[in-house]
Amino acid sequence: MANIAFISPKGGAGKTTAALALALGLAGRGQKVALIDSDPNKPLVQWGALPGRPAAITVHAAPTIQDIRDAVREARRHEPEWVIVDTEGSVRGAMVFAALRFDLVITPLTASQLDAAEAIKAGQMVDSFGKRAGNRLLHRCLMTRVPAAIRPRSLKTVVEQLRGAGIEILPAALIEKEAFRLFFALGGGFETLEADGVTGLAAARQNTDAFVDAVIATLDDATAAAPRETATAGR
Repeated sequence: MANIAFISPKGGAGKTTAALALALGLAGRGQKVALIDSDPNKPLVQWGALPGRPAAITVHAAPTIQDIRDAVREARRHEPEWVIVDTEGSVRGAMVFAALRFDLVITPLTASQLDAAEAIKAGQMVDSFGKRAGNRLLHRCLMTRVPAAIRPRSLKTVVEQLRGAGIEILPAALIEKEAFRLFFALGGGFETLEADGVTGLAAARQNTDAFVDAVIATLDDATAAAPRETATAGR
């Protein structure tokens, strides 16, 4: 079972959308996913209450950090292969590290200097919590709401700023797509949107698949590197 956390010190960066897109992409590949909604606004709980939720996805509310362990215990009864935690869009969201050990932490951000600065803070928080626990946490940033046709200059500037701070970025970005917004209005996944006549779904599916591939590849690379790091540490 892989534990993934989405954190951001600020709201509006596409954190919940990214968490849901990953869950839907994994469910589309036959994987069982538990979504833990630790956002006080409960956006994923509200999505899960709408018609069309894939049977492979369960949603569990955890309005406070103290509730996360209970939510995970409840989720594990469904034997998920993935647990995805959507945290509060504030600095307090990082407290989730005290409740659960994560295999990957993702910080979504848009192509703005403000988001870049907050993403760097998130990376520093993840590193600090990892050091305190004696176990380095794997962290990646995810660019979100990227225009489909044109790559703005601000995007290049933000990428350079992150890399200059030693922050690694997932090789796939989430493109600005109406489908990603409509999940929260219509419920369900791509099948629900298709039945409702939403257009542009092929590109949204392709983007979601690239995102899922990037997450899986990142975890696989980390697993492959772990034995080498252990062996180096032992010499």
